[in-house]
Amino acid sequence: MPTLGIRFESIGGLGAHLAAQLLAETLVLRQGLNASQFSSYGSEKKGTPIRSFIRVADADTPIRVTSPVTEPNVLAVFHQALFARPSTLAGLRRDGVLIVNASADATMALPKGRVFLVDAMAIAVEENTRINTAILGAVAKACPLIDAKALAAMLEEHFSHRSPKLAEANVKTFWRGYNEAIERVIKEGPEPPPPDGATAAPRLGYETAPLGGAIVTPGNTVTNDLSASRQGFAPKLNLELCNDCGVCDMVCPDYCLVWESEDVTDDGEWERKSAHLLGIDYQFCKGCLRCVESCPSGALTKEREGAWVKEQQVPLWPQKKTQ
Repeated sequence: MPTLGIRFESIGGLGAHLAAQLLAETLVLRQGLNASQFSSYGSEKKGTPIRSFIRVADADTPIRVTSPVTEPNVLAVFHQALFARPSTLAGLRRDGVLIVNASADATMALPKGRVFLVDAMAIAVEENTRINTAILGAVAKACPLIDAKALAAMLEEHFSHRSPKLAEANVKTFWRGYNEAIERVIKEGPEPPPPDGATAAPRLGYETAPLGGAIVTPGNTVTNDLSASRQGFAPKLNLELCNDCGVCDMVCPDYCLVWESEDVTDDGEWERKSAHLLGIDYQFCKGCLRCVESCPSGALTKEREGAWVKEQQVPLWPQKKTQ
């Protein structure tokens, strides 16, 4: 068999590294194949991009390459927010398969070819697990080389060391991901970008950096997006119950609550400032739910994330694009 390349595109905290490890162990220890696996990540913090790579070959073919998989046969995307990065789909082969953590009615632009959609977040919330085992189920369904029963057995063995209940929940999550993944054939769509090695050179490098170390392209919080850090839940605001006390704003670490201030005159004698809560900018909400825990009026509640998030989005800066 030719060498098979698998790449997981994910965000720290979603379990992509562990999922890739368990898949590689299954291929080697339970299916008798050769496989190598490693991950690439930055600051090792939750919410930052992470990639994990697996190469697979038959038992008689040594794997001597240790570089990243730039042209994967199988590409799994753990969060829709990663589609904003052109490199996420870079190098996906024309005959390859794409697995996306998304519901069947997702509206993101999908590339031409075979695509499997699995609502891994919904499954994980219902089973009280993480999305990685649900995505592994979809990967096993999309790639005939992977023995789904062997992978399920590996998951049971791994998680049973922590608790039998956890093992049972993760195996159930895996099989739900396998059975609930929906295949689509995209006939009209954008072509995946070329492999990372063929992308344009970075704007700033050792030959192109400005003199004096000047930062000519500073970062900006307007373009930041913390929605990828949410674990399936978000705070929902009921303005009818809100008394504008501001406690939520004091505990919010990301200042995602949107307020409107106005001058108020009392009895025509003196003026004061008044502020009213308008809503939440979910682009900057990472779902920590501290506001829900602190709200004295019950106006903020913990709700399963869904279409209502986009409907209730209130931008901090009206001119910017909302998620």
